[in-house]
Order: sequence, then C-alpha cells, then structure tokens
Amino acid sequence: MGSGEITIYNKLISEFIGTFMLVFTVSCNVLSGTSGAFAALSIASVLMVMIYALGGVSGAHFNPSVSVSVALAQQAKWTTTGYYVATQLFAGVVAGFSAHLMFGRAFNLAPGAGYTWVDAALAEILYTFMLCFVVLNVAVAQATAGNQFFGLAIGFVIV
Repeated sequence: MGSGEITIYNKLISEFIGTFMLVFTVSCNVLSGTSGAFAALSIASVLMVMIYALGGVSGAHFNPSVSVSVALAQQAKWTTTGYYVATQLFAGVVAGFSAHLMFGRAFNLAPGAGYTWVDAALAEILYTFMLCFVVLNVAVAQATAGNQFFGLAIGFVIV
C-alpha cells in the first residue's frame, strides 16, 4: 500500500468531516435563530467547500440518500455505501450533540407552524430527489466527467 493510496478509512473520515460540518452548520443556524437567505447561503457554502475539499477522497456524499442513489446508479459498492451511511448517521448525531453543547440547548425537528408532517415529508422528498438528481448529473454521470462546477451546482441545490 503506497502512501498516496486512499483507503476506506480515509473515505470514512472524509465522510465524517463533511457530514459533521454540514449538520453542525444547519444546527448552528437553527439554534442561533438565523433564517432566510443567510442561513441557506451559509449551509450551501459549507456544503460546496466540503465537496471541493473532500470530493477527491470519498466522493463527498455527506448524506445517506446521496450514497444510496450513487450505489443505485452502480457507481459505488453496496458494502462501501453501508459504511458511508453508518458514518454519516454517526457524524450527524455527533454534530447535533456538539451544537447542543455549544448553545446549551437543542431544538425539536418538526414541521413549521401551519404545516403537517405530510407537508414536511413531501417537501423533504422533493428536495432530496433534487439533490440526488443534481449529484448524479454533475458529479457521477460520464457526460459531465472532469467538470469543475459540480460543487457549486450541488451547493446551489440548498439555496
């Protein structure tokens, strides 16, 4: 094994860092009361930076739905996908606890006033589909191989 070879451990550390930063940023925005365009821009910016910084190591999935969609597109092994999903879930929990420690309080994840769980689920499904669709088209598809806009395009899904 050469010193430049990327191991599964490197990939999992990359997925942990990227997922942690993304969830931590979301949590900080919610707990600090930041909303609107600035919150969306800060989350999208962190996602974009993490994608460019760590994409060459792990593919920068940072989300279980993205990992599963990449595996469904037969661009990742299912065993690797399982490790990614477990790491991403763990990173999300650690980020949530870290934000709780930093702010001294937590928040309940629930639909906003005037919305139901069905409304929230439909919005989540739509935006998750959009995220996976963009990832598959700008970061995975052979037709766009070698492009440099993938991080920006994926980040703008958040905006």
